[in-house]
Amino acid sequence: MKHFSRKSALILFLLMTFSAAKAQTIEQEIAKKSCECIQTKLSSDGQITKAEVQNCISKSGDEVLKSKDPQEAKRITRNMQAFVERLKTVYKLVEKCLPQTGYK
Repeated sequence: MKHFSRKSALILFLLMTFSAAKAQTIEQEIAKKSCECIQTKLSSDGQITKAEVQNCISKSGDEVLKSKDPQEAKRITRNMQAFVERLKTVYKLVEKCLPQTGYK
């Protein structure tokens, strides 16, 4: 019996580790979609405006939240201070996919 519980605990641990490694945070999901949007909006000379970047982030945030369970989306947006912190994280992640030059 003792051997079975250790084996079960190991399997549970491995499953949890696998799912945690595969899962993305909501911030990462929004940033990924935002970067995809930004790539489509770059001008022929590789420039993009701040307004276009903000639009991509806003649109991506809406899409990600709509894809979530309504209860989860409500939980995410309920606390304004936490939501603002999430947005700051998204903007930091999105900065990595912006062109080094050509961001106006």
